[in-house]
Amino acid sequence: MNNFSRVSGALRYIDEHLEEEVNLEMLSEKFSFSPYYFHRIFSAVVGKPLAAYIRDRRILYACIQLCGTEKTLLDIALDSGFHSPQAFSRAFKELQGVTPSEYRKQGYRPVIISADELIMKFTNRLNGGIFLKPNMIRRDAIIIAGAKGDGSRTQEVWSTFEKLCREKPLKNKLSGSGYEIRICGDGVCTVYAGICVSSREDIDPAYSVLELPASQYASFDVYVKNGYESENNAMDEWLKTNQQNYTERLLNGTAHYCVEFYDERFQGEEDNSIVEIWIPVDKVRA
Repeated sequence: MNNFSRVSGALRYIDEHLEEEVNLEMLSEKFSFSPYYFHRIFSAVVGKPLAAYIRDRRILYACIQLCGTEKTLLDIALDSGFHSPQAFSRAFKELQGVTPSEYRKQGYRPVIISADELIMKFTNRLNGGIFLKPNMIRRDAIIIAGAKGDGSRTQEVWSTFEKLCREKPLKNKLSGSGYEIRICGDGVCTVYAGICVSSREDIDPAYSVLELPASQYASFDVYVKNGYESENNAMDEWLKTNQQNYTERLLNGTAHYCVEFYDERFQGEEDNSIVEIWIPVDKVRA
């Protein structure tokens, strides 16, 4: 079962159990994700965190009950998974702009899109294999110890790094996650492949070391099998059209660069394999 099928199943399950306690740990176990992975993939597909989605979904179904039944606000609050009318009213007004009582007087009955229809809508956010709406993240300065080479010979660079790791293990690595940094300027593209280390100390001279400055990044989740080669155009388009006025940040003010981040979600060419691509950005002041 691929990620979209499992997320679709989770969306259907949420709709069928809105009056019950539904949380990250329970859903991730039920649909065979780690909680961390489920949080990441759910937010990427749906566009909002799980808790916010469940709250919004409960409010929508409460709207149906307000306009289509004679139930009391207490009964609707409990049927919608809220523990008190007060909590229900606060969440309802935050989302709808009016109280439940005021909404009932309006008599408007919303149309609720099914879980399967939502999945179809979410897949339209994909361009090839990349989600068009990135997460905005901040990272402190990063020190990468690895191998360096021609940007057109990336696989050879990774092979060199893997050989180095076997022969000269790094003592101060921070994790097993991989980093690939591509730096382009003056018609030359250089690639670094390696892992993040805590400092430059105790690193064998055979390694190439690159330090990236602290930065804000637009982080794109890319499905490798569904269009890994198409991500550049999609990210360039986002940079041109995003409404938050983010613009690309250059390395030392001169070179374009991006970071490919490989954590446990990367599984080679498997259907579920995801690479996270970070584009350094600055926000232009209005």
